Amino acid sequence: MKRGSVSVTIYETPTRGYPSYTLAYYQDGQRQRESSSDYMSLQSRAEEVLSDLNEGRPAEAGFLKTADRTEYVRANDTLKSKGIKLPVDVAVRHYAEAVKILGTDLVIEAAREYAKRHPQKMPQKSVAEIVDGFIEAKQAQGVSRRYMEDLNYRLGRFKRDFQSNIAHVDGDQIRLFLAGLNLSPRSYNNFRLALITLFEFAKKRKYLSTDWDEFGSVEKMKGNGGAIEIFAPEEISKLLAAASFDLIPFLVIGAFAGLRSAEIERLDWRDVKFESGFVIIEAAKAKTASRRQVEMHPNLRAWLKPYAKKEGRVYPHNDDWLYKMLRKASATAKVPWKHNALRHSYISYRVAESGDVNRTALEAGNSAAMIFSNYRELVSPQEAKRWFLIMPTNLLSNRK
Repeated sequence: MKRGSVSVTIYETPTRGYPSYTLAYYQDGQRQRESSSDYMSLQSRAEEVLSDLNEGRPAEAGFLKTADRTEYVRANDTLKSKGIKLPVDVAVRHYAEAVKILGTDLVIEAAREYAKRHPQKMPQKSVAEIVDGFIEAKQAQGVSRRYMEDLNYRLGRFKRDFQSNIAHVDGDQIRLFLAGLNLSPRSYNNFRLALITLFEFAKKRKYLSTDWDEFGSVEKMKGNGGAIEIFAPEEISKLLAAASFDLIPFLVIGAFAGLRSAEIERLDWRDVKFESGFVIIEAAKAKTASRRQVEMHPNLRAWLKPYAKKEGRVYPHNDDWLYKMLRKASATAKVPWKHNALRHSYISYRVAESGDVNRTALEAGNSAAMIFSNYRELVSPQEAKRWFLIMPTNLLSNRK
């Protein structure tokens, strides 16, 4: 076989009775031989050798064939045109691994989807910047003062402990952080929820990829948060006797109507309907964003009458004043303060008095299932009767 000024020869060289062929040619003055039992394959190889010799390329066996070289050059040119500085073999390994992971050749579609979720020019934001931006956004929305204080406390602690880029925080770090706080199950879950809200804010502002989901490994803590604590009729009587004049509305609305602290803070005298006998919690002022009404017992009417106004906040003070007055009343009455016990007491006594779980659930803004499982049969009907017969008598007249 000849091409130009060079030639190669294929010999038939049977071996032990089996067909075999040898390709012979000279390169750099040295005779080269390649053998194969496949004549057609060796003919193709002879064509490649002729091309190599004519163009001055190495023609030894093991070097890239003409077709392979063409593929290699094309692949290398493609990488260069895309600005990818990877060797061809590394690029091929990456592609092969991607196909293996996807189970089919959907690499380009997967890459496009990933690029949507992980923009290359995503802003680099610190935890502190995200927390400050989130707090500012919540203030602009006009959320309650108590909620803002809760966010500032929880997220402020998180900001102090994580002085890094928000995108570098992972589930393991969050889990260790929460575990180190040594919280009750309820407080732990509330802290976790505040952090979830923060990271959802970061995702909406495109400071995190949309598929960031490190909280999938930060599970809620199981447990009911401890036993429900309530005040006995004698305890609430002592607290009311020891409380300052301005603290009374807060205490009696919590104890005899079961409103949450934040709901009492938002309550206006226009919501206290002495004529119809109901306290109205408008949707905008309720934790559950649902309007509800609570029947006013005669003792609640009696306690609130001296304070009644046509309009204005029922509770005009800040939280610092509230906590100070509660501590003072607790110390004077020698009755330990119990967390959320005003509301817990009302629900417990109301269920016992009415025997109606569904009605109590509507008044309290809870589910009937929660009322049934947590508050039913904590007190007797006789104790409930005593609770709602606690009247001001001469207590208010002796106060300043």
